[in-house]
Amino acid sequence: MKFHSLLHKLATFVIGLFRVTLHNPLDLFHVLGIARFAVLQIATPELDVRTFTSIDILDLAPGSIRWKLQAFPGIPASISVLECNGLALLAKKTKARKVFEFGTYMGVSATHLALNLEPGGLVYSLDLPEDNPTALLTIHDLDEKGLTIEKGKGSLVPDDVKNQVVFLKSDSAVFDETPYRNSMDLVFVDGAHSSEYVRSDTEKALRMLRQGGIVAWHDCHHKYPDVVRYLKTLSQEVFLVSGTTLAFAQKA
Repeated sequence: MKFHSLLHKLATFVIGLFRVTLHNPLDLFHVLGIARFAVLQIATPELDVRTFTSIDILDLAPGSIRWKLQAFPGIPASISVLECNGLALLAKKTKARKVFEFGTYMGVSATHLALNLEPGGLVYSLDLPEDNPTALLTIHDLDEKGLTIEKGKGSLVPDDVKNQVVFLKSDSAVFDETPYRNSMDLVFVDGAHSSEYVRSDTEKALRMLRQGGIVAWHDCHHKYPDVVRYLKTLSQEVFLVSGTTLAFAQKA
């Protein structure tokens, strides 16, 4: 039965390609681009994110619930609108009063975390100091290296939200998480994506979390192989929010 289904899908795909070619051959770039993307997602088994438990974004916080979003029109952000919704719902799910973030960048994620805190809550957001953006551990990706020296970290956080965000300046590899241990409701790991930093940041995140708290990661995607490989080594069940690169796990 599965073989016949496969043949049917293949035939439908080939016929579709033929029709696209007749209508507008240039549309093949779009079709094949999507197909290429899908192939790359599963071509290497160790980077296949389908092994993580998939969860619909609305299942993050079941029941009737309200959450807040902040629009940044015309501002390119590394985190999608759907992922901002996911972070907001994770904050609601944990009833977060204390949140820690590895990787401030311009402050889009910090804003959404802060907007959805319980009253009196705080977000602690960590990034490299702009006057000394030196990373101790390895960063392989050239674009990420460029981000380390970019100015204006946290500059998009609205003025009326800034009193809920504590900006910390340090390389996360040398950051001492001891004062924050067992106190965080939610930790968001979105710093450098090399294996060394993902491991270091996650280990610190787990030590900072209270029991039952949640650690979330951005960019769980085959384009960031070190993130996927590391998450597959964890003993905790890792959930991947459908339609996003947002993954999370709960501390037992």
